[in-house]
Amino acid sequence: MLDPITLPEREDADAKAWFYLDHRQDIEIWAALRDDAAQLLNRYLVDLAPTFEKLAVEIDAEPEFSDELESGQWPTLGLRRATWHHHGVADLSVVLEWERPRLLKPGRNTWPFVAVRLPRSQEDPQRRRQVTEAVAPVHAQLKGGRKEIVWPYYRYVLPPTGAPALDPAAYLTGLVASFRELWDVAAPALDALHR
Repeated sequence: MLDPITLPEREDADAKAWFYLDHRQDIEIWAALRDDAAQLLNRYLVDLAPTFEKLAVEIDAEPEFSDELESGQWPTLGLRRATWHHHGVADLSVVLEWERPRLLKPGRNTWPFVAVRLPRSQEDPQRRRQVTEAVAPVHAQLKGGRKEIVWPYYRYVLPPTGAPALDPAAYLTGLVASFRELWDVAAPALDALHR
């Protein structure tokens, strides 16, 4: 007969690991709810479209919603000025965007972001350079990033730190406020580019 296995005593340094082992089944059940929560948050994000339409009227802009708003990987709610054209094509906008399949999942694109957006189809390197230079003051003031060729400026909008729960109404209010802050800084720079 085998002697009983002797394990070391539980140590405080391992408290999180022990908590997981002690509650693994419940934790996995709760984690499985992430997809339902992401679908709910996505629905609320899509429902911001009327807010963007009202904002467009308020600030003399045109709404721009992606074809993927109801379904698709990259829903986009945005605004642009009628004067933001390059060779007769409206190719520039300020947007709220999210990657639907990654919403609330750990890793990249967990959260929506506000951005200055150029379409992938805009292949003119001079235009891209002009827009990048035009949004340099936006980077200086709002501390965002640059991503690929599509977003010369972007900034994730995270929920408040330390909040025990994600309140969708408060989070969406913060998203719209973050979008408006970006618009207020970026729109004058983009207007100047098109004078």
